[in-house]
Amino acid sequence: MKRINISLRLFLLTMLLFAFSACEKDDDTAHVSGITTYAQFEMSGDRFSSIVQGGEFVDPGVTATEGETELPVTVSGTVDTSTPGVYDIVYTAVNSDGFPGSTTRTVAVLPAPEQAGVNIAGTYVRSGVSSTVTKLAPGFYLMPNVWGPNLIPSYIITTDGVNLTLPGNALSGFGPVEGTGTLQGGVMTLLVSLPNFGIADSRRVWERQ
Repeated sequence: MKRINISLRLFLLTMLLFAFSACEKDDDTAHVSGITTYAQFEMSGDRFSSIVQGGEFVDPGVTATEGETELPVTVSGTVDTSTPGVYDIVYTAVNSDGFPGSTTRTVAVLPAPEQAGVNIAGTYVRSGVSSTVTKLAPGFYLMPNVWGPNLIPSYIITTDGVNLTLPGNALSGFGPVEGTGTLQGGVMTLLVSLPNFGIADSRRVWERQ
């Protein structure tokens, strides 16, 4: 009986020590939160915009906050107004827990002013696959699929609505998409190049609906 009592006391003592240890651990980690609030960004100006080659680009800026606290913002990327193309400006802020967040502004530099009335936005079809072109800014468009069977997105620059340029941005895992094209009589003919796959000037014909 004494052995049983001793064993029971040892068991109870062990459980008390375990509980005390657990409480100590809880106290040590009580200040640690599993929830973090990422930076919230407020962008001045447009998310997408365009300017004519040789013009001046002034960054309207971005404000980042965490709750009521304003955070420092780091800006990377520039706009080369001397060279037509599409440029990204990335704004990054780090919250109090050390987690970064970011937002992006995209600016197209056009080779010439957009002609009056030009708008190539709409739905195009190739081999039963549809792709809807969206106008982002004057002379600046997004086509979510320029290829056909595979979803390969690209920006399109055109100022006359006839001559098209795919400026070489990488918008997906397929990498940069380059090329030229025309839009005549509702038929969009693109010569698409995918440098990462060794594909050059693949002809893709889309019909406007």
